[in-house]
Amino acid sequence: MSWTTIWSHAQRGIAQYSKSNSSVQIVMRQITSVDEIRLVFANEYGKQTQHVQNLSFQTNECCQSIPDFCISPGAIYRTKAVSIDPQAKKWQISFETKPTESGFAYSDADFLARTGEHDFCSGLIAIEAETAGECIIALGDSLTEGATWTAPIQRKIRRENIFLVNQGINGSCLLKSSSDRSLEKANSLFYGYDSVTRLKFCLACHSNVSKVILFLGSNDLINGELTLANFQKMIKNLIELCRDHNVAYQLCTLTPSLGYPGMDQSKEILRREINRWLVANYNEVWDFSAIVEEHDHLRTIYDSGDHLHFNAAAGLAIARQISSDFVKGE
Repeated sequence: MSWTTIWSHAQRGIAQYSKSNSSVQIVMRQITSVDEIRLVFANEYGKQTQHVQNLSFQTNECCQSIPDFCISPGAIYRTKAVSIDPQAKKWQISFETKPTESGFAYSDADFLARTGEHDFCSGLIAIEAETAGECIIALGDSLTEGATWTAPIQRKIRRENIFLVNQGINGSCLLKSSSDRSLEKANSLFYGYDSVTRLKFCLACHSNVSKVILFLGSNDLINGELTLANFQKMIKNLIELCRDHNVAYQLCTLTPSLGYPGMDQSKEILRREINRWLVANYNEVWDFSAIVEEHDHLRTIYDSGDHLHFNAAAGLAIARQISSDFVKGE
């Protein structure tokens, strides 16, 4: 038994979209039946010390209050273990925080309801439990954050005490930190840091990680900033980081996006070249492209409508194809 991350959501710089103060109340489904949990907070992109007050965790009639605390810029804070009702099917987290510079939108596959003053949850990043299990990180962009393929797998493998956590950020790039505005400050990096910086922080704030799934590069490709050489270099850096932390890695081929604004035939040729390199050089590759592709395009039955993002059918197809890699004996 060891403390293991059982749920998390990637943070991004939200200063341009958030208020200075926020009251948060989240109702989420039970992740697993346990007697105790720890909450993990982070100030990943913040430039000021964040104050968290009136934090509580409620399950049925059991409500535990947690003392106020502060989080310095770039810091991680784990609460003490609190007792919960292992039979409760809903978990409720409430707190107040200021300022709100790091956080995520309330679009999470495990959330049942929420109330708050704006559209972002700031501070909270993960939940841990002492369990005989393991955590797997899915590091990606909107193709991961959308949860089309992660959510079906999560529901299945949690029964085996394997906790796949979604660390996708829409707009996130493999090569560089980025935002939706021309801003350099970390608290406004709405698309997050570069992949190596993100992975370093993920490995620091997640516990008992056994594997990292790496599914990044589509935004760099569409933006015209990707080459085979810089893709290879960054993938090798990510693999080295995984090895340094004694965790396994899983690579994924880049899926098609012809028809999406900014994508063209020359970039499509590069995408295929990158995928050939991945398959030829690594055994630890999931060929997502082969599952969803048809004639260099996202198959119509798997297209959400913009020719880049997966619909639910695509997510299920991917999940079915790779789920046996998580559970032995399937």
